[in-house]
Amino acid sequence: MIWEHKTEPLAPTHVFASRFLAQFLIALALVAVGLAIGMLGYTILGKLPIIDAFLESSMLLSGAGPLYTERTSSNALKIFSSFYSLFSTLVVVVSVGLLASPVVHRMFHAVHIEKKKRP
Repeated sequence: MIWEHKTEPLAPTHVFASRFLAQFLIALALVAVGLAIGMLGYTILGKLPIIDAFLESSMLLSGAGPLYTERTSSNALKIFSSFYSLFSTLVVVVSVGLLASPVVHRMFHAVHIEKKKRP
């Protein structure tokens, strides 16, 4: 994404809104892909029904923690769940960064706009 330089005027509100929407859609796609990966892993390795795989994946992706991965789970499911938890943390951090970047850029740009020099 191309941002305006500090020598340029502040972007209009509709440009800011379109940038935020674009970042939101990228974050949403990232979360959807992450959720699909989790559902696939829990369906194949944990032999969970789709709705339970969705629940487990969304709980880990949201940071709430696992529901089914317990001592009685297979080692393969425990390993997948561990790596999926780490991956989920990265997805959350990247998504927050994507959503915050247009807002932070606009705030910094508003503060640092160079004033025109008077003759």
